[in-house]
Amino acid sequence: MYETRIEIYNNERAMNKGIKEMEKKGWEVVGSEVVPQGYGFFKTCCLGILFFPLALLGRKPVKHKVEFRREKSE
Repeated sequence: MYETRIEIYNNERAMNKGIKEMEKKGWEVVGSEVVPQGYGFFKTCCLGILFFPLALLGRKPVKHKVEFRREKSE
């Protein structure tokens, strides 16, 4: 029987650090993915008012989702 845990990190550097810490605690990485966050409404509108192509800079930073698992200790 396994227990699973999902962690979300703000950047790749934090993700790598988190993976190392979790592996020290006995967790193994099952999978990871990059989760796009879309566009921020306020920032996109302000940049779009100034100059339409600038609206493309309103994208939010991506998040990294990592799934861990380990054998359940009883």
